[in-house]
Amino acid sequence: MHVRYLLGGALLFGAFAAISVATFYDEKSVYLTVDEYFAAPAQASVDGERFQIRGRIDDSTVERLDDGLELRFDLVGEDGRLPVIYRGLVPDTFDLADEVTVGGEVDVDGLLAADALSVQCPSKYEAEPLDGLDDPGSAPAERES
Repeated sequence: MHVRYLLGGALLFGAFAAISVATFYDEKSVYLTVDEYFAAPAQASVDGERFQIRGRIDDSTVERLDDGLELRFDLVGEDGRLPVIYRGLVPDTFDLADEVTVGGEVDVDGLLAADALSVQCPSKYEAEPLDGLDDPGSAPAERES
């Protein structure tokens, strides 16, 4: 009876390991900046390769479709420009962002069809002082009665 449990456990472990390995290789992608992408044409020519590419947004190229679920823009680097079409929910902070990371596949025309969009923090957030406080870290002054 213990052999049956041992074989069952080994079978479950093997199935879990096979699913984990298959998922890992299915989801792997090459992470590059726009300039690195254009500097490595051998990587860029791999058909069906998934990329995550980071770059600055060219604000003059941002175009949203009426349904709000499709966004077109160009990612720029020092030496290159990559057109992107993203389909999905656009993060609220996209309009404030300087840089984004997009994930998807580049087609034969050089267009990145993205299905993932991550916005980089545009700057550090600064706390506004509260009324009656000189320093945001200090305790409120006691009121006299």
